[in-house]
Amino acid sequence: MRVFILFLLLLSLFSCSKDEKKIAILISGEGRMSKVEGFKDGLRALGIKDVEFDLYTGDNNLKKLEEKAIEIINRLDEYSMIAVGGSIEAYYLKKLKPDMKKPVVIMGGTAIKTWGLTESLSRPSYNITGVDNLNAELMEKRMEILHKLFPSIKKVVVFCTPQFEASKVATKITVKAGEKYGVKVVPISVRDALDLEYVISHMKEDGFDGIVITPCFYTENFLTSYILQYASFYQLPVFCLSPEQAKKGCTVAYGSSGYQQGYQASFIAYRLLKGEQVKNVPFEKVRDIKLVVNERSLREQGVQYNSAILSFADQMIR
Repeated sequence: MRVFILFLLLLSLFSCSKDEKKIAILISGEGRMSKVEGFKDGLRALGIKDVEFDLYTGDNNLKKLEEKAIEIINRLDEYSMIAVGGSIEAYYLKKLKPDMKKPVVIMGGTAIKTWGLTESLSRPSYNITGVDNLNAELMEKRMEILHKLFPSIKKVVVFCTPQFEASKVATKITVKAGEKYGVKVVPISVRDALDLEYVISHMKEDGFDGIVITPCFYTENFLTSYILQYASFYQLPVFCLSPEQAKKGCTVAYGSSGYQQGYQASFIAYRLLKGEQVKNVPFEKVRDIKLVVNERSLREQGVQYNSAILSFADQMIR
């Protein structure tokens, strides 16, 4: 009888362990944490509760990000799937492991095809799929909104990471859109807060009226907070990518939140965890795009603006 009970206990433990799943999460820095929160909440809402997460973060450093990607690859057998914060994390995984067998889900990526992460968004390749946050494509719309909200602005700075083709693509879209709306867009690359403060402190004397954030490794991960701090001090409006950045003091933002991108990605992950093949789970375009205006920041900048545009805002932060 005791042997039989022991057998049942072992069988029960084996059954539970068989159902448990483990997901590696790779993010470039703390700026992606809202995506992770949305991803986890989405899986819980879908009833995926028997899952363990291992978080790997590059701490806003490209070398460390690559090291963390290597760590995951060395432990691939432990994981059911890998979730990544954006295109750059997926790029490093693909670069290090071109024949990746584990599914990779991007929790909100920019210029996915430009990064070489798939040959087709409708039929993913390289075992990578996820959410396209459209941050590059939306740069034209952002410039249109900037022009309509601040008709007096004629010259702006965009910060970019020229070593990555995707950042160059987003910057080119922004420059071209600026030409369309009569705004001169000047790309500048900065790597740290000292570079950033120098540029922003001299902007007005060089004839610049504002800052536009583009999809860029450094600004997305840790420099945005410094940009907002310095821009506030020097009274320069900033146009950002996500509602979360508007809440942190950005003057105006148009795009989707990291949380919503992660939440949407969880539905893709759910399908893969249930056994669907990556090639049959297409990339999805982000669905929840909002225009958010920080009214307090708008007042503090002292720049003339078209108040009629505010009626189109999905959210006003006061």
